[in-house]
Amino acid sequence: MGTPSMGSQPRVPVPPPPAGMIPDSIKTFVLFILVVAVGYLLFDNYQFQQKTLVEIAKLSSQLTVLQNLDKASEAKLLGLKEEISGTQEAVGSAKAELRKTAQHAQAIQVEGEKTKAELNQAIATKADASQVQAQVQAAKTEAEAKIGQVSTEVGGVKTEVGVVKTDLANTKRDLEGTQRQLVDVRETLTAAVAKNSGELSELRRKGERDYIEFEIPKKNQLTKVEDIRVLLKGADPKKGKYSLEIVVDDNKLEKKDRGINEPIQFLVGRNRIRYELVVNWVQKDKAGGYLAIPKDKTLSADRPATKE
Repeated sequence: MGTPSMGSQPRVPVPPPPAGMIPDSIKTFVLFILVVAVGYLLFDNYQFQQKTLVEIAKLSSQLTVLQNLDKASEAKLLGLKEEISGTQEAVGSAKAELRKTAQHAQAIQVEGEKTKAELNQAIATKADASQVQAQVQAAKTEAEAKIGQVSTEVGGVKTEVGVVKTDLANTKRDLEGTQRQLVDVRETLTAAVAKNSGELSELRRKGERDYIEFEIPKKNQLTKVEDIRVLLKGADPKKGKYSLEIVVDDNKLEKKDRGINEPIQFLVGRNRIRYELVVNWVQKDKAGGYLAIPKDKTLSADRPATKE
């Protein structure tokens, strides 16, 4: 056998890693994956927080607009109440004038009875016939003049009362329109709003309301939806905004710059049933959505039904 040379070093065998130990390269790779995952989660959480802040700011802005609209509606309602109070005072004055005229007519009647008694007395004392006739004619002329004056005064009072009644009817109609506007202000941000067909099916399954889907095919054209009619005045698909007009009980309710999926509530009929209209989508000249009508109209009425 050959002997190793003096210049060469013997090889020292490297022992294999113990069983169960993970190489450092794998540990480094796993640590890198964990760092990347944590970074992604932190970034995603930051984006979610920013999006949430934006949504909160948007809702706060909408709530401010609704509060301002509520204040304006309350001011208008107060003005209408003052007008009604003034009209009621005018009616009271007209009634007092009518009572005064009636008392005047009664006084004329008493005076006529007195004149008749005087004539009877003159006849009883056999006064001159021509003198009696002249007195009768004079009394008749005077009575007719006074009666004509009373009739003119009564006619004027009736005309004034008619004008007051007309003003009351107009004020009442304006007040009802304002009350319908106030209904729209209350509970505008409601949770039970369907944004698509799937969510609308979920609401139908609850069975509390009837949901009627509709489409307005053309701008400025009345479209009948159950017992109301709607008219699209304008739409901005990019901003998701629209303006429309609702015709209910011969009254027109104008809704301007409304957003899609924003509920619009209003009262219908003598029993004031609360309806809710939601527009889910808009295009340049058309729009679509649904109308929600309570099934139990007695429980849903803002005031109890009156018996005929």
